[in-house]
Amino acid sequence: MTGKREQILCVAEELFAEKGFEGTSVRELARKASINIAMISYYFGSKEKLFEAIVEFRTSYIREKLKRLNRDTVLDPFVKMDTAIDLYVERISALPHFHKILHHELMLQQRSNMHKAITDILLRNSKEMQKLIIEGQQLGYFRAADAQLLIITIIGTINQCTISNALSSRLLKLGNASIFDAQPKKRLKNYLKALVRSYLYK
Repeated sequence: MTGKREQILCVAEELFAEKGFEGTSVRELARKASINIAMISYYFGSKEKLFEAIVEFRTSYIREKLKRLNRDTVLDPFVKMDTAIDLYVERISALPHFHKILHHELMLQQRSNMHKAITDILLRNSKEMQKLIIEGQQLGYFRAADAQLLIITIIGTINQCTISNALSSRLLKLGNASIFDAQPKKRLKNYLKALVRSYLYK
């Protein structure tokens, strides 16, 4: 990825988080990124394709990490699942603005082509997570279980904490702390790991 392309993605993500997809114009984006409007068209083709590129840009990191876990022949499946949970909590908590605009678009479903493209990207990550569960089942570590719903439970819990940070903090009685401060984040990881182990343990 070129430096200029990545710069456009980062500026677009910032503007989308601040003003929403509809409220952000290509002209404003070009001005803030200090580029010509034609450059956005050159790299992405449209604002919709630009949004899809942001999703790919931000989610490919976890996908590559999950692929490495799936290729690993040393770690046992429970350790791999623990590692995957750590990856998701750290990555989602590090990019709260991205995940807010992502789920805003997924909930609205106003742009069917873009919605399908986004879900296709996210499904590629989920399939890598599913491979971890299937491997554990095939090796005899995990019981037969609903892998798809387990993935929804893990990712959905983390996303809920991100999108409703203030509510989560009050429910967990964190005072002025965020769910993604060091200790609450550790609590979240440990909870999810215990949940997964209790569900998958034979």
